[in-house]
Amino acid sequence: MKSVKNLLVPAIVLFAMIVFAVIYFSVESFINNRNTPSESVSDIVVLNLSLNDISSVSVFNKEQNYHSLVVCSSDNAGNYTYEYKGDDFDPKEKYSQDKLSKYVRDLTYYYSNNMISANASYSEYGLDDPRYTITIETKDGNSTSVLLGNNSPDGKLIYMTVNGSSDVYGISVSMLSTVDSTYINFLDDISVGIDFNKVKSVHFDRKTDGLTLDAHVKNTGSSNPEFEIYSPFEHGTSGYFSNLMDSVANLRVTEFVSIDMNDLSKYGLDKPVYCFSFTKSDDTKVELYFSKVVNDCSYGYIKGVNRIFVVYERELDGLNLKDIVLIDPYICYCYAKNITSIAGSYGDKSFKFELSVTDTDSIVSANSIVTLDGRNAKISDSAGRSYCSLLFESIACIKIGGIEIAEKTKPDSNAELTLTFLDKNYVTTVYEFYQRDQDSYYVFKNGEYMNFYVYATEIFNDGGSDTYSYGYWRAYELLNQAITDNMNGIYDL
Repeated sequence: MKSVKNLLVPAIVLFAMIVFAVIYFSVESFINNRNTPSESVSDIVVLNLSLNDISSVSVFNKEQNYHSLVVCSSDNAGNYTYEYKGDDFDPKEKYSQDKLSKYVRDLTYYYSNNMISANASYSEYGLDDPRYTITIETKDGNSTSVLLGNNSPDGKLIYMTVNGSSDVYGISVSMLSTVDSTYINFLDDISVGIDFNKVKSVHFDRKTDGLTLDAHVKNTGSSNPEFEIYSPFEHGTSGYFSNLMDSVANLRVTEFVSIDMNDLSKYGLDKPVYCFSFTKSDDTKVELYFSKVVNDCSYGYIKGVNRIFVVYERELDGLNLKDIVLIDPYICYCYAKNITSIAGSYGDKSFKFELSVTDTDSIVSANSIVTLDGRNAKISDSAGRSYCSLLFESIACIKIGGIEIAEKTKPDSNAELTLTFLDKNYVTTVYEFYQRDQDSYYVFKNGEYMNFYVYATEIFNDGGSDTYSYGYWRAYELLNQAITDNMNGIYDL
């Protein structure tokens, strides 16, 4: 009997808790429903007219005393055409069918989740003298007018009604961006559309830091051209430069502003910050100008095109990258398959690094022959890392430390270090390094100052057990030691 009582007590308590929970949540639900405005209904379709039935849509903006009008027509095949006929219509401009079609669609379909009143006084909501009157004409001769009045107190809604109805709704204020549209919003997009196969040179200058780069276009037969800078120095470009040129050449402009081309100063275009110029094979030019970027936005124009447009920095890939990022980052980047020998000197020390690598082999392939001062240089560590690869990579990847444009003549004194390349076409290229300061060197190529300097770490850094971060002279010393001390082609630090 005692065991039964022990079971009944928890059961009674559990039952009481369940009853309490049911009553509590029922009351809570009742309170919530009572406090919810009866006019709040989800997705009420206020007006939805078929595009097939529309003959025209017009908007009268009372505050601006401005009429916008789009006329709709179709042929026997059901193809629709939209004509812009607003107060600011310009027959010389070309208007976008897609933008006009969207405009008509947006103005013939209205929904709301806020029915404000079913028996409203128009004056209470600014609808007796509406800010906007949207008139929709249909092919059967009927007309429907939509009125837009005041904004709601919180600014999130604008009051609307269909003329003749006593129902007032709140619709999103985003509708204002549509009803405020002028001819500028309907202009056809501009595609710059430059074909690099027909371009011989490009120009880029940036007033923010005085950068100016001119480059030849090296057509590779593919859609991805290469560029070679010829002013203010001679050097290759990086992928970032290619991306920037490609983004400008393929820029598609969709947003325009209304401005007199004689008043460019209003948008900072009287003295543009960025300039791009593409010289075609027939010597004609395409020139684009952009203002300073503010909040990711810039204004621009194309010379000879009477329009000012809006462009975003993200659309111009690399617009503000540093000069050293836009150029090829290495002094003498090359491939082992193209090189016969590299001779290096430092003071009274020197080496000769000779290679015989086919187009299909790597420097460590069995078919490749690599020597340092006549000795087999194909030595690796136990992990398989090749010391001759380390030396070649350290030379080919000497990074530019900075750009320093100046008129420099070759010093009378001997260079502190030299690198002499002989390629398979028997072309000799000599790089000389002259001390700039304690930590860097000026670089001369074939006796001409390259306008670059390199940091001493690119030459003398000792990576220790990390066989990837050596300066090239230390990499030479390490390979020389590995050749001397290896056991059966293996040398471990």
